Amino acid sequence: MSLTVEDGSGLVDANAFASIAEVDAYHDAMGNAAWTGEDAAKEAAIRRATAFLSNSCSWAGLRTRNRSQALAWPRSGVWDGEGNAIASDEIPHELVNATAEIALRELEEPGAMNPDFIAADAISREKVEGMEVQYANRAASADAYRPVIMTVRDLIGPFLRKGAGNPLVGRAFRV
Repeated sequence: MSLTVEDGSGLVDANAFASIAEVDAYHDAMGNAAWTGEDAAKEAAIRRATAFLSNSCSWAGLRTRNRSQALAWPRSGVWDGEGNAIASDEIPHELVNATAEIALRELEEPGAMNPDFIAADAISREKVEGMEVQYANRAASADAYRPVIMTVRDLIGPFLRKGAGNPLVGRAFRV
């Protein structure tokens, strides 16, 4: 299955925010020698990275083609960190670069961005001097099992809906 890269028109069949050539160029420029392998493995990693970004983040603005477009971008009503409007037919270079960063993790460890979560693992048990206490760790949500890639957070942070508990920004818990 080859990549169908979103071109800003809101494709119904897009499955990537970046092409292999774009991701290769990014990692070459950044000196990431770990981005090696067969094109099929790279394509799969790019598709998984795109799926994570498209489905797991609460983006600001609205899809330009509503639900008819396959991915979360392109969008309208989004501004960058300096207050510049992102065109409604633009796939921001920050999103392309974030795709490259996540694709590297997905190439090295497929499924790294969507690990399995078992709710029972969030139960903590402590025993002190014959007394035992068991409680649910409220901070141990499914998002707590996902890595927070600071580079990705910094790249796309301005495009995320504020206060939405995005997996790349995190949530605060009172304990």
